[in-house]
Amino acid sequence: MKCMLRLLVSIGAAALLFSCTTGEEAAGDKAYDMAKKATGDVRRTQLKTAYINYRKAVMANPNKVSAKLRNRFLEMCITRANMVLNEGSATMDAIPLLMDDIEGQLKDDADPALRQNYSAFLVQLGDSSEAKGKFIDALKYYDRAIEKASDATPFRNKRNGVIKGVVQENTAEGRRLYEEGIKDKETGEESLIQAEYYAKVALYFDSTDADAQKLLSDCYKANIHSLSAFLSVITNYSDTVMFRKINKYDILLSVTNTANKGGTIAFRMHNNSYNPLRLKPDQFSLIDKNGTKYQATGGKIDPDFLDQERMVEDGRLNFPATKAEVKKLVYENGPHYSEKNFY
Repeated sequence: MKCMLRLLVSIGAAALLFSCTTGEEAAGDKAYDMAKKATGDVRRTQLKTAYINYRKAVMANPNKVSAKLRNRFLEMCITRANMVLNEGSATMDAIPLLMDDIEGQLKDDADPALRQNYSAFLVQLGDSSEAKGKFIDALKYYDRAIEKASDATPFRNKRNGVIKGVVQENTAEGRRLYEEGIKDKETGEESLIQAEYYAKVALYFDSTDADAQKLLSDCYKANIHSLSAFLSVITNYSDTVMFRKINKYDILLSVTNTANKGGTIAFRMHNNSYNPLRLKPDQFSLIDKNGTKYQATGGKIDPDFLDQERMVEDGRLNFPATKAEVKKLVYENGPHYSEKNFY
């Protein structure tokens, strides 16, 4: 008798759950159909009602959602996301919540047109980030659009076009600053450091761009005697993540007396890290153009204990003769790393 009672209770509970789910989906369908015929605030209200009811129906049993319910729910999510974006901004709190709803139900049986519409929405978010100079965020949205689309071609073309524009813009600005710095022998150092930064921005987005590679090489040659402290000359960056990836060395080097095939090299060094540094010659190496490494055999570093925000004004390192032209000077000390490129 008890077993029969438990069975009847279970059946009743399942029936009640099924009834609620069916009722919520039906309420969503009713609002969906009314929204198709309505305009203005009435349409907005019905769209919101459809979204709320479809969401309840989906969340009641998320692993057993019919294709019809899934597509209706996705359509309402994407419609609401576009409304929030077009009438508000890309930073509205509702957008990531709607994106979670969408991606939670963007299964294999989702309508390809809805996949395409969602990708188009992601591109709009990318465009918003791109307009603010937040290029890394923009590319994340474009990549996501490519991943979710049923036909990624237009979104891939969009991404490639944005990258090309960013590379060309930064290379042109870097070349302008480089030429300005070369002409002004007395006060051009700041322009040359800025030019190096913009060359690195361009190459961050396309490491194969020949014009940006040439610009960076020219800047390295011009800035060999400079610490290339980007933080002191780049103040208008909008993409903090990108700036940190480019301005990645907290220990800065400059070479005041170069030797293309080893020998004695004079250098300066500024410690902008959080740690004081005990400096030893064997922490420094030359790397030639073939990638061969040559560790310093001795030298003089004064002071050999470098506190935070302090400078070695005149260090001298002795190196063995290299087999090929020197490409850069490298400092390695546990987690600390820095380099100064010669070209």
